[in-house]
Amino acid sequence: MEITSATTAKAAYVKGLTEEDEEELEQQQAQEEEAAVTDKQETDQVAFSSKDLDEETVEEKAEGYIQNILIAANLTDASKTALQRYLQNFDVASFIKKYGPFESVRDISAAMYAVTAGLVKYKQDEEE
Repeated sequence: MEITSATTAKAAYVKGLTEEDEEELEQQQAQEEEAAVTDKQETDQVAFSSKDLDEETVEEKAEGYIQNILIAANLTDASKTALQRYLQNFDVASFIKKYGPFESVRDISAAMYAVTAGLVKYKQDEEE
């Protein structure tokens, strides 16, 4: 508020506004700030455009991605367990909010790679 007031006072001085005009300008700025906060709160929800993939598709592709990794040979037991735990606790809405929206399966795969890269360990890597 202090910065806004100082800025408003400076703007009023430069424009040659009276005190009444200055108060009106401050009220207008306060209303704009309040409207911006309200707009932000309303847009905190995940919204899909017509070209974005829906939650069901994202969940299906994410599960498929992890299943393909689990099928791969030479994964450590700890890695398999971590991936299965991640799959069981997978929250598609949170995933989309954090990494989406997704326009293609490639986008989902890239996000899944980023999420699971630290979980995947191969037996031959441990032996070295």
